[in-house]
Amino acid sequence: MLRVRQCMIGETAWFRRLEGEYHYMGESHGAGDVVRLVFEEDGVPVALMTWAAACYCLKARDERIGWNPAMRAARLKLVVNNRRYTELVPKGARPNLASRVLGMAVRELPAIWERQWGYRPLLAETFCDIERTAGTCYRAAGWEEVGRTKGFSRVNHARDFYIPNGRPKVLFMKPFRRDAWELITRNALPDEYDVAAHSKADGVLPFPPKAVESLHWELCQVKDPRSRNKSIGIGAILAVFTMAVAAGAKDLKEAHAFAKRLTNAQLKELGCPKRKDVLGNVVEGECACPSYNALYHLLRHRDRAGRYDFDVADYAAHLSKWTTAQAGRLPRHLAADGKFVDEVVGLVSVVDAESGEVVAVAPASKKEGLKGRCEYPVLRDTLAGMDLSGAVVSTDALSCQDDTAHTVLANGGDYVLQVKANQKGLLEQCGELTRIRPLVGSLKKKS
Repeated sequence: MLRVRQCMIGETAWFRRLEGEYHYMGESHGAGDVVRLVFEEDGVPVALMTWAAACYCLKARDERIGWNPAMRAARLKLVVNNRRYTELVPKGARPNLASRVLGMAVRELPAIWERQWGYRPLLAETFCDIERTAGTCYRAAGWEEVGRTKGFSRVNHARDFYIPNGRPKVLFMKPFRRDAWELITRNALPDEYDVAAHSKADGVLPFPPKAVESLHWELCQVKDPRSRNKSIGIGAILAVFTMAVAAGAKDLKEAHAFAKRLTNAQLKELGCPKRKDVLGNVVEGECACPSYNALYHLLRHRDRAGRYDFDVADYAAHLSKWTTAQAGRLPRHLAADGKFVDEVVGLVSVVDAESGEVVAVAPASKKEGLKGRCEYPVLRDTLAGMDLSGAVVSTDALSCQDDTAHTVLANGGDYVLQVKANQKGLLEQCGELTRIRPLVGSLKKKS
């Protein structure tokens, strides 16, 4: 009978020695959270598996999941990588061993991972070298081929620096539960997954560097109500706050959490000064990150009469001025819709909302009901043939479907889809997502 157990501490050297001896790539060096599994038949080891942290960025995986860069940074721990699968028996000696091992691993790993690291993963990923294997065992075990890599390797784990390795690989993925694909992008996660959905990954700015720098200089002109405790200027604090809200933060706590995930280079782009130590000496190479108190002290500042005196209208005016100046630089907005005559014949159009220019058009036979030729599938197919890099596509509720969202993401864009009451579950999730907490609400009311 096939059984699986976790590699014990005293067996690590033995495990790595066998992995190095039997696997063509040698022993693995998993970073972060790692789990090593030993598979035995009648007490005899027949296979080994090493599971570790997921790859930082994979285009095919990210498109299949449908998450944006900020969500990927926060929830990357919910994906785990099958770094090595090593058989310890001669090829063909144990029929179907590979698929049996893979099936058992998918069933047992979430519980083992939770005991070891305190949370459950949702998705598994792995690579197959197409020059050596077709990944037959993964296909037989129900893994999905989601794409191929471009054949690059990350250099010494340096951030965003890759070199070609000349060995593209096939990427396979497998959910640990049936609804994992939908669950990993949901606003609210069950407790056993939510504990890992706030990874200390690098922050992701929603705008390019030049736009971020110009935002800081524009917000430096907002009137500062503070008379003291101004170690970080108003422009830097408001730039960080604006980026946090644009990335989805709903209150100051989330805005501060976003700020803490930013790198020194990003903080510098946002205008943050160099950090000083307790003696007042500048710490070279490090920028000061606005604290929660700094954000609160500015945005909730009171005058001597106890009234809030941060000028939200002035902040909004400068933010509007900056937005206007970014025309053509920020993501373009494409509006998609269909127009019909007597609900019989019509056109589906994709229009640049800023210029009014029609960028794509396709005929549709009916608004709804005619399979393959009504508005929704025609729009989906039209978007599938477009380069949407850097664009935000908006549609009405008719096209608020998974297919539309995945199509836009796959072609490099983002989306804004209208939701109506006929999609009750989705509407409830949107209500949770857009619920404004007291602090942000008070700022909006004042403006």
